[in-house]
Parts: sequence; structure tokens; C-alpha cells
Amino acid sequence: MTEKLPIGPTLGTVTVRERVLDFVAGNFSIVGLAILIVVSTMMSPHFLTTENVFNVLRQWTMVGLLAIGMTYVIMTGGIDLSGGSILALSAVSGAILLPLVGTPLMILIVPLIGAACGYVNGAIITWGRVPPFIATLGMMTAARGLALTLCDGRTIQAILPPEFVTIFGRGYLGPIPVAVLLTGTIFILAGVVLKYTRYGRNVALVGDNELGAHRAGIQVDGVKRGVYVLSGTLASVAGLIFLGRLGVGEPTAGVMFELSAIAAVVIGGTPFIGGSGSILLTFIGLAVIALTYNILNLLSITPYAQDIARGTIIVIAVMFSMRRITMGKSK
Repeated sequence: MTEKLPIGPTLGTVTVRERVLDFVAGNFSIVGLAILIVVSTMMSPHFLTTENVFNVLRQWTMVGLLAIGMTYVIMTGGIDLSGGSILALSAVSGAILLPLVGTPLMILIVPLIGAACGYVNGAIITWGRVPPFIATLGMMTAARGLALTLCDGRTIQAILPPEFVTIFGRGYLGPIPVAVLLTGTIFILAGVVLKYTRYGRNVALVGDNELGAHRAGIQVDGVKRGVYVLSGTLASVAGLIFLGRLGVGEPTAGVMFELSAIAAVVIGGTPFIGGSGSILLTFIGLAVIALTYNILNLLSITPYAQDIARGTIIVIAVMFSMRRITMGKSK
């Protein structure tokens, strides 16, 4: 009986093709971003200009904030579909509260609204034992409905003080939008907490082995509620950015934002089964989506085709994510 040899160049018993696929699977977001930058630079001379780069970052700050919270949630094995609706509820609430309580108090109250929505999500999941998809789908509908009810389905104009607009909206510090600096700071803090603190390790352990985490003395349900509170709070901060940028409370704001956030997390390599993840890689995944949309805009490609591109990227990312999981189990 003869042994079948692998077809093509080999390194030991593994083909070069398999080595390449394994490398891409383990570094999909980084490889994808590098290829995207090279191709886009060749296709448009305006792509790598400072103005265009900061414009892209400014446009995707809200989705970026949702993606940070989504990373924590998915790492515990959950999902949060309510981020866009909480964003809209927060923007509407901020526009209503501003003339009643003033700017400083409004900025304090709005994140509490998002935290409360997140806590309800977590409570339904942990105490009610409702699957995260169903619980957050219910919150997505309820929060959007509450936003529409509060403003009777109409856009609320807000007279914003210049300081608020500078921080959350259209302000710049040199060439850098202040909202980008704010979002970048939150990215850094979230990354440090996730990688270097006990809480971050607990989040990963809950997603990797819930029973083992419980036996290790971790309050599993408390960790789960905490990540949904974080996700809701960050969605409310995104709502403040929406309010500061557009100057209105819009009940239809943030539609599909949560799906873009999920896409950024998946492209970044955080598996849906939980247990591992990286805020840095989520940022890279976000950059892949944002730059894809940007180059298609620069090339005057129809928005419908842009959605096709996003869907294709998500499917490819999930394929490589599953390959990476398979590789990990086989080692």
C-alpha cells in the first residue's frame, strides 16, 4: 500500500497552501486590512490623505463604541442586538432633557439610561434564562418604540452649547476630531481592562468555560450582567455623539449599527462561541469595514453594492474564524 503524498510544495507534511491558509486564518483582520490599504491606495489618490483618514474615523466613532461593548458581550458567549436602538433612545432623551436639566446633568443621565437598558438585558438573560438573541431582540424593539413614543415619531431639534458640540460633535483638536480622541481613549481603556485586569480575565473565562468559572469562584451571572451594562452605556455615549454631531434627537438613528458592530468584532477574530477576543483586533476589524465603505464611496459605487461587499467580508471572516477554531482544537 503506497502513501499518498500532498500535492504541491510541502514543508514537512504540511503543504505550502495549508501553511498560507493557516496564517491568513490566524491573522485575517491584519492581512485583510493590509491588502485593503494597498489596493485602495492604488485605486484612489485621495484614500491615504490625512483629511480622508480622519473623516473615516469620525464617521465610524458611533459604531466603534458599539463594537467595544459587543466584544465584551460576545466574549461571554452572548450577543447584543439592541445597541442601535439604545443609541436612538439616548439621542432623543438627551434632546428632551437638555432644556430641562442643563448640559452637565444631561450628560450624566443619558449614559445611565443606556446602563439601565443593558442591565435589563442582562437580568432577563441571567435571571429569566432567556437566550441573549431573544432578550436583546426584545430590547431592540422596546427601546426603539420608547424613542418613537417620547418624541411622537418626530425629530427633536436641540439647541446645544458650543462646548458640547466641540466634545461630542464637530470639534477638532488640531487636525483630529475630538470625538475620535474620545472614542480612541475608550478603545485604549477597554483594551487595557480586557487584557490586563482580573475582570477581563473573568470575562474570557466565563465565555470559555462557564462551569469552570463558577467553580473558580467567579460570579458568572454578575459578569454577564456587567458586559450588557457596559454595552448599553457605550451605546448611550454613541447617542451623545449623534446628538452633538447632528444637533437632533432622531428616533430612527442607529439602524443596523449593531450589525456593523458585530461584523467588526467577527472580522477582528472574536469567535461567536466566546472565550477569547481583543479590542485591538476589533478596531482593526472596524477599520476593514470603514475603509471598504470609504473606498467604494470614493469610487462612486452605489450604496447597495457596498452592502454586498460588507456581507461578503462578514461571510469570509466567519469562514476563517471557524478554521482558526478548528486549528486550535486540533493542536
